[in-house]
Amino acid sequence: MENIEYIEINKDEKSILKTNIKGFDDLFQDGGIPKNTSILVSGTTGTGKSIFCRQICYNNLKNKGKCFYISFQESENSIIRSMEKFNWEINQYIDNGAFIIQKINPMDILRMKFGSVGGSGSATEISYKIKPFDIPTNFDPDIVVIDSLSSIIDISTTKEKNFRLYLQQIFSFLEETNSVSLLISECPCNNIKYSNYGIEEFLADGVISLYKTNNKYKRAISINKMRFSSHRMNIYKMTINKNGIEIFPDQIIDVL
Repeated sequence: MENIEYIEINKDEKSILKTNIKGFDDLFQDGGIPKNTSILVSGTTGTGKSIFCRQICYNNLKNKGKCFYISFQESENSIIRSMEKFNWEINQYIDNGAFIIQKINPMDILRMKFGSVGGSGSATEISYKIKPFDIPTNFDPDIVVIDSLSSIIDISTTKEKNFRLYLQQIFSFLEETNSVSLLISECPCNNIKYSNYGIEEFLADGVISLYKTNNKYKRAISINKMRFSSHRMNIYKMTINKNGIEIFPDQIIDVL
């Protein structure tokens, strides 16, 4: 049995979003993710990042919440199909307006922000251009998912200074939504870095890492950073079954 040790945080007000993913909320002393935070969900390909975020959305929708899902790669139909695979009856929440999926071409974002894919705008010009995303008026989501930051990076040839400024705009915009924002980041190596530029984890309030171990059939998860929260600091067993993700707080995993 693990000797539980939390990173202690002094918090005046408990304002928590319960993910209701079995075992995950137990990793937090207060039982969930602090609200109004931006969380980087990081991992290599196939670690379950999108499933993790979609399951949090679905569980929140079942509790009469609202979610806004921004996709840079998958179509709305593809996302729905992936969620139905786990018997998550998602269409009812799309029909009643509680779950909005917005498919965005990342090249359009770059053209709007920088004037071209190559990035001709100066940093000053960029700061006066459009908001990073467009959430419908009078729609106040509990959760915003961006799937993924890496999609913008992969097709971008913009100057790093401009792109870093755009990332800062994204995080500032998300802070104004008062939601829990989950930003998926594809990282090249387990347990070494959490994002492409390094600025992403600096700007984010939290970093959650998903892993595949040397045994490809074993998965794991850790909370590497979480402002405004006390949480456990080990790497724990994670599985993906027919009902989604499950975390095992009593099983510490070595991912090396």
